[in-house]
Amino acid sequence: MENIIKDKIAYERKKPLKGYMIKAWYLKEPKEDALVVISKAGNIVREFLFPSYKIWNIPAHENDIIDGLERDSDEGLYIAGSTGLGGNVYAQRHKR
Repeated sequence: MENIIKDKIAYERKKPLKGYMIKAWYLKEPKEDALVVISKAGNIVREFLFPSYKIWNIPAHENDIIDGLERDSDEGLYIAGSTGLGGNVYAQRHKR
């Protein structure tokens, strides 16, 4: 990912959930976005930008996200990114 300047931690999971850790940063650049990194056993499995105003949907839907990743699906991330009006702010950009 290019031109990303981290600001401060927005969210950090304290204990693994099914082996997964989630960490998110507010960013100085690009403004209004957050960087979300999901890892398992120290390996990044998803890394993506997410609108900072919706960042709290990530911990609110951690179980959905992790259950989806266990099935090799982004379904839980789409649940977290739902606008509630048929749209979605999650876009799969980086998969490792």
